[in-house]
Amino acid sequence: MVESELIQHLDKVRVVLVGTKFSGNLGFVARVMRNMDFSDLRLVAPRAELNKEAYTLALGGAGILDESRIHARLEQAVSDCAIVIGTSRRHGVKRKNVINPRQMAGLLRPVLEVNRVALVFGPEDVGLSNDDIALCHWVVGIHPDTDYESLNLGHAVAILLWEINYAVREIQVDSHNSKGPGRLASSRDQENMFKHLEQVLIELGFIQERDPRRMMILIRQMLHRACLSERDVRIIRGILRQIKWRLDHPDAEVDHPMLRKDRRIK
Repeated sequence: MVESELIQHLDKVRVVLVGTKFSGNLGFVARVMRNMDFSDLRLVAPRAELNKEAYTLALGGAGILDESRIHARLEQAVSDCAIVIGTSRRHGVKRKNVINPRQMAGLLRPVLEVNRVALVFGPEDVGLSNDDIALCHWVVGIHPDTDYESLNLGHAVAILLWEINYAVREIQVDSHNSKGPGRLASSRDQENMFKHLEQVLIELGFIQERDPRRMMILIRQMLHRACLSERDVRIIRGILRQIKWRLDHPDAEVDHPMLRKDRRIK
């Protein structure tokens, strides 16, 4: 892969820092990104300031801090990304779809040609919340299988970006002859689909309106593993619209025009 193609792939990787506590870590992350040829940095509700300490520790990555964008919520920072990958040391029912850094790189390598992805890192003291994890399609755990696992934010970012950089450089020149997975649905479109799905499942009685979250977490994890394309999402929402119409019109004829409307999805 020539250098210009490499940069185009790496430019589609966004580093998202949520609630970062220490200014020095903002600088360290920018420095790591500059070393690995990544440039898109987003800060979600940062507690730290982009101050002298941050710029001092950024060294050659000062421009990345200059160009970084701040968002109030994680959903805003990843809305145009097709794959959102969170990071966590913890396990549990709300942290399924857990992969290691090398598996993550292998997952991302074939999709970067046409899709934007986000790597999400939580606050240094508490990590990502369950609500933030719910927005992530996959969760990366860095576990060296030693008796001491304690990495700071800069370490974690460096490990994941190195794996992606290395995986992208391994793409062979003739890889362009093979058909990749194509354009995946954006996080925004997937979130709209999940809200639509939750509404219909509540009306069907499949999940309880007073406590839909546990079942929806499992459904999210299942569909995230499918890496849904834009067309996949349109088909699912077409099915949901027809289910809703049938619920509202239980006595309508089977071949009613409204029930044929979404079968023409391209």
